[in-house]
This record gives sequence, C-alpha cells and structure tokens, in this order.
Amino acid sequence: MQNAEEASKDSGKRRLSGRIHILGVGNVGTFVAHSLMSRPSPPPVTLLLHNPDLYSSWLAKKKCLALNSNGLDDIKTGFDVNVLDGRSWHSFPYWDENGEVVAETEDVEDVKAPVTAMALESVKHRLTPDSTVLLLQNGMGVVDEVNEKVFPDPQNRPNYMYGIISHGLARRKEPFQVAHTGIGTTILGPALSANSTGVVSENKDDWAPSTKYLLRTLTLTPPLVAVAETPSSLMLYQLEKLAMNAVINPLTAVMNCENGELLYNYSFTRVMRLLLLEISSVICALPELQGIPGIESRFSPERLRWMVTQLANKTAKNHSSMLQDVRAGKTTEIEYLNGYIVRRGEELGVKCVVNYMMKHLVLAKQQASKQRDASAIPIDIL
Repeated sequence: MQNAEEASKDSGKRRLSGRIHILGVGNVGTFVAHSLMSRPSPPPVTLLLHNPDLYSSWLAKKKCLALNSNGLDDIKTGFDVNVLDGRSWHSFPYWDENGEVVAETEDVEDVKAPVTAMALESVKHRLTPDSTVLLLQNGMGVVDEVNEKVFPDPQNRPNYMYGIISHGLARRKEPFQVAHTGIGTTILGPALSANSTGVVSENKDDWAPSTKYLLRTLTLTPPLVAVAETPSSLMLYQLEKLAMNAVINPLTAVMNCENGELLYNYSFTRVMRLLLLEISSVICALPELQGIPGIESRFSPERLRWMVTQLANKTAKNHSSMLQDVRAGKTTEIEYLNGYIVRRGEELGVKCVVNYMMKHLVLAKQQASKQRDASAIPIDIL
C-alpha cells in the first residue's frame, strides 16, 4: 500500500487503492496472481471470474491457487473474487454477521467483441484514464482493436502496458492449478498513454501513477523475475516473439505436429525462410522503429531463423498454443501474429503472400474442425 501512496503522491489525483485485478485465470493469470500473493506484504488481489461455474470450481478448490514446481504444490489463499453472471458482476467476499456471503452487484453492458475486447468491455465501466491495463498475450495489434471497439474516445482510455513472459507454464488437470516447468523472465513496459495520439513517451516521469505502481509492484515480485523496459525497447522484444510465434505456431497447427518436428526437415525449412523474409521486410520498414540503431541486423532473416530454431529445439516436445486451440475448436491468435504482419505490410506496400496464405490455412483448419464437430455442410448462396 505504501507503494501505491508513493506512486500517487505527486499526481494531484486521488490516492491509488493498490488493488490489482486479474482478468483470466489461465496459466499466466494464475502464475501472476500466485506470485503476487507470495510477497511478504502482498497487495490486495481480485480474481475476475467470467462465469458462475468457474466460481463453483473456485469454492470446490477451497479458494486456493496452486503452483506446482519440482513435484510440490505451493498453495496461496487470500484472494478476493468477482464473478460475472449474465449482465452483472458479483463481488466476494462480503460477510454478514452470521458468516454468510453477501454479494454486491454492478450492472455491465452487453459483451460484443473478440476475446480481449469482449473481456475489457465487461469491465470498462470500472476503467478510467487513471487506470492501467496490463496485457500479457501473444501477438500484436490488440490495443488498436480495444481502442476501436471499447474505448473509441482517446480522452477516456485507460493506460496500457505490455508484458512478455518466458516462464514455462503448463495447465494441470484440476482448475486453478498450474505447473511451473521452467524459470524464465517477465519483460514489462508501458504502451500508449491514455491521451496519446501515437507517440510513446520514453520518459518515466510522463507515465501514469497507476502504471508506475504496477511496474514497481511486479518488478519487486521475485517469482516473476520481472524487469521494466521503455516502450520502444519492449516493442523490439514483442516483435522478436511475434516473429518466432508466427512461424512455429501456424506450421504446427496446420501440420498437427510437435514443435521439434519442424527441425531437420528441408520442406519446413523452406517455408520458414519464406515466412521470415516477409516478416523481416515488414518489421525493418515499420515507421515507429525508424531511427533505432541496429534494426536491420536484429531483425535480419538469418537472426530470426536462428531464434526460431533455438525456440523449436528448446520446446521440441511441446504442442504450440495454436495447435491446442485448433484441436479444442477455439479461436486462434493467428490474426494477431501472421495477420498483424499482413496488415502492417499492406500499410507499407509490402505484399506478404506467404503469411497471408499461412493465415488462411490456419483459419481453414480452424473452420474445418468446427464444421466437423458440428457435422455442418457449408453452402455458398450466390
């Protein structure tokens, strides 16, 4: 709480509550929430659960998050919970004199957008230009979509942060349990500020108090192994991860194979090279990167290919998240990986035909999976 007071001291605005809300308790959300509660003096943490069934599972798990490392479960409690039921959020726990739970409700608007936009739509009535939203996701272009669909008025947007997590995390069979399979790092930094028209401030003094507080809290949380970067430095890390994911994820999703099967295969190598030639051309031409030294060498096709090979080798026995999504009939992140490269390429006059084809192969695989499950027969009416 002292950190929250320090962050808001010079802002001339109301004091920060210090509360951190976690929207989504998948592998990453569970890991971050568990890590925060591992601090000697943890901040107040609220888990946002998107349906009542998830809350029932939460009660069945005795309101605990478990992180398994080296075969041992580390269990944390003390979380507050909000549950979305229809159009209302229910806040727990509020206890009456008999020890019974009393729910407080808030009206929310209808949800009408893809996953991230939809999730933020449900809590946008809570977010102000003093708020900070941290996005811990693969791909790029999410903030642009959120601004278009959820916060079209630049004066009323929250502040955004991005994060890149390289920890090894695996979902266990039971809900609210995650296996920590490998220690990595967490790279954090601000994105566009609430009133920005496109220029990212590199000066920490210009960052919102809630952004400073969240950065400080997370970087002082040892299990996350977190470091703070400037917006431009963080973008370079994001683009490196984008390049690797835009090769490994769609290829394994289309070919239904483990990451390591992409190695030592001449035909896969040819496709990888063509994808990376386009990705390198687009990244090196991005206007927001012009003037940053070393871009051409950092994002050369040869270096990107080396990074892809290293990652595929390190995760050889893993199934990519995109392959898992296709198998589960879920919407993939392809529009924010290869789709992002195609869109930015079109803006720059670069035709990314291989990435365009890969995007549509994944979309076709995804659609075919859904149609097979539904026994549907598509009919074109002209």
